[in-house]
Amino acid sequence: MGIRRPFIASILITTAALVSQASAADPAITYIGKTVIPGLSEVKPDKSGLPHTLLEDGKSYQDSFDGFGSGLAYTGVGNRYVLLPDRGPNAFKYDGGESVDNTTSWKTRFHTVDITVTETGDHFDVNLSLKHSSPMVNEAGQNYVGLLTSPYRHDPEGIRVAPDGTVWVSDEYGPTIIQFDQLGHRIGALTVPANMLAKQAGNEAFELQSNQSGRVPNKGAEGLALTPDGHTLIAAMQAPLIQDGGKKGAFSRFMVYDLQDRTKAPKQLVYPLDAKHGISELLAINSHQFLVDERFGKGGPETQAKLYLIDLNQPGLTDVSNVEALPEKKLPEEIVALKKTEFANIAKLLNTAPNVFVNEHGFPEKTEGYAFGPDLPDGRHLLLAVNDNDFHDEFPNYVFAFAISKDALPDFQPVKLNDGVKFIGDEH
Repeated sequence: MGIRRPFIASILITTAALVSQASAADPAITYIGKTVIPGLSEVKPDKSGLPHTLLEDGKSYQDSFDGFGSGLAYTGVGNRYVLLPDRGPNAFKYDGGESVDNTTSWKTRFHTVDITVTETGDHFDVNLSLKHSSPMVNEAGQNYVGLLTSPYRHDPEGIRVAPDGTVWVSDEYGPTIIQFDQLGHRIGALTVPANMLAKQAGNEAFELQSNQSGRVPNKGAEGLALTPDGHTLIAAMQAPLIQDGGKKGAFSRFMVYDLQDRTKAPKQLVYPLDAKHGISELLAINSHQFLVDERFGKGGPETQAKLYLIDLNQPGLTDVSNVEALPEKKLPEEIVALKKTEFANIAKLLNTAPNVFVNEHGFPEKTEGYAFGPDLPDGRHLLLAVNDNDFHDEFPNYVFAFAISKDALPDFQPVKLNDGVKFIGDEH
């Protein structure tokens, strides 16, 4: 067991961003502030109740509140959100770790937090307060873990809250799409088509050699979106499937589920990727429009991270469920892919704003989670973004706040819980 350092009495971090209030002449999206949580996991226990034990890498702790930026979802009530760490620490090499890509027996979980964005004079204060942590378990009570060799291995990447208060989580090991209650207990799952699955499971080198179809290792169901009415769920593959060209391919597949009839197989739609980009997130604007987060897997001033707008009501979209393989570079005329329109250049916004980053590394390598929150007092829509720092102190955990003009998203529909539904927090 590691030696516990003095606990920070309250996980409440405030950072003021000195950004002028927006006027009607401001652009569609404006950076307004951030909060920062350093990547020093041993001094920030979460609220999971898990023991403060050292993991296999000798550096990370089982109960750390860190690495939480793989997914972010608004609950639909107050300022309450859920944050999603992925499979846990694997940035540090350790003896014997090579065979499992340096993964550990980290128990996967999601966190309930309050994030407030408050206008104070000529700037916005962004605050984050941890309320509850929910370790994810199956129906038999076994914890899902990040360790590659575990029968319960789990690499969660996307999270959304349904109007009934349940939580959907996508994982890229399988991939899987699982429904949990607010305490992290599995209550259901969606069937993922066979052409998405890795038939042979192992470390990255083994999977690259052994699989001729399915998701590329570590590039599975990365993005997850749920429409505000709770009827449609979309999971996006981070990269082209092996049979669609893998690392040489140019087209990702989206799985579109009708949650009103879960017996139906999902439609599979084609999404064209920018060169060398992958998908990290999907975010519903309404019942048919979505933002897609595409990024280049590298941080710093030269990185690329953009949000694109897509519309499921686009005429003639092709369901490619029965298309065995897509060509690497150019689609045949009979396949109509999703059209995308650039909505925001997130990397440019953050790299050109003053005093955004706390160290020389600049823009984080993995800005992966996005969620709308409650509208700002002036009527603009609030967009939050979070990064996955891989449980490492090179990049801290950021929460970035943006304001979006109402005109930019005229058909925006807010997320909200059904009448009488609550979300956990202070009472736990």
